[in-house]
Amino acid sequence: MKLRHPLILSVFGFLLCALSWAEDNNVSLVSLPSEVDYTNGSGWAVGIGLQIESSAIFHGSGHYELNFNPEGAVQWRNDDYILFWEGFDLNNTELGWRGLIQSKWLVEAGVRHEIVIPSSRSEKAGIDNLPHRGSHILGFFESKYLIGDRWETWASGRILAGSNEYGWQAKASLGHSFARGVDNEGTELILFSTFGSKDNLNNYFGVSEFDSTVSGLQSIDLDGGYRSSGLDVIYRENIRKNTQITAKVGIEIYSSQIKKSELVRDSSEINAKFSVVWMF
Repeated sequence: MKLRHPLILSVFGFLLCALSWAEDNNVSLVSLPSEVDYTNGSGWAVGIGLQIESSAIFHGSGHYELNFNPEGAVQWRNDDYILFWEGFDLNNTELGWRGLIQSKWLVEAGVRHEIVIPSSRSEKAGIDNLPHRGSHILGFFESKYLIGDRWETWASGRILAGSNEYGWQAKASLGHSFARGVDNEGTELILFSTFGSKDNLNNYFGVSEFDSTVSGLQSIDLDGGYRSSGLDVIYRENIRKNTQITAKVGIEIYSSQIKKSELVRDSSEINAKFSVVWMF
C-alpha cells in the first residue's frame, strides 16, 4: 500500500495529540518517552502488543507500505539498571543492558538484528534482480548525557558495528522531553545526524558493478562519512493501568552524496508508527 506523506503526517499527528487524559504512578528509570520501560521500580516486566507502521520498504526507496508488526519487550530491572529484550519483530530487535550512572549518564549496550534491503522489498519498489543486502547481527553502544538537573534535555552518541560487509554506523542526537513527573509519558523531540563507514553506506545505498549488470541501475561507489539528519517526535501514554500507547513520526533527509544513488528515489524519508502494548 503506497501512502502519500501528507496522509501519514495528518493521521499520526492526530494520534500524537489523542488519548492524553490518563494518569499512572509508574516510576521509570528515566522520564523520557523515547525509553522503553514497562517496569515499576524492580523485578520482571513484559509488554506484548501490536504496531502499525507506515515507512519506506527500504531506506530511500520512495515506495511506502502500511505494515502490522508484533511489538513489546521482556525486561528485568534492579534499581538503576535494566536487562532487556526489546522488539518482537525480527528486524530491529535488541538484547542488552541499560543503566543509569551517577544520575547524569544513561548507558546501554548489547546486540541487535537488522535486515538491509531484502530482494522481496526491492522488487516491490520496481527494481528487479537486486541481490539481497544481508541480515546482520550488530553490537551497539550508546551513551546519553543529561543537560541540566532533570531528564528533559539531553545529548547522546550511539554506534553500531558488525561484519566487514556492514561496517559501522554512528548517530549523534539532541533531545528534549515534555514528560510528566517520574514516568516516561508525554512527548519528546529528537534532532539527529547519522554517519557511516564506506562499507556501511554502500551496504544501504551503493550499487556495485554486479548489481548494475543484473538490475539495470547505474553503479555507484560511495565514500564513508555523513549520511543524514532528521527529526523524531515521540508520544507515549498509559491509557489504563496496564495498557500503553506509543506514537512516533520522523523525517530523515539524506546527504547530497547518497541522493546520487539510483536506489534513493526520494531525498527525504518519512516514517510513522503507532503501537498498543499490554503490560504484565
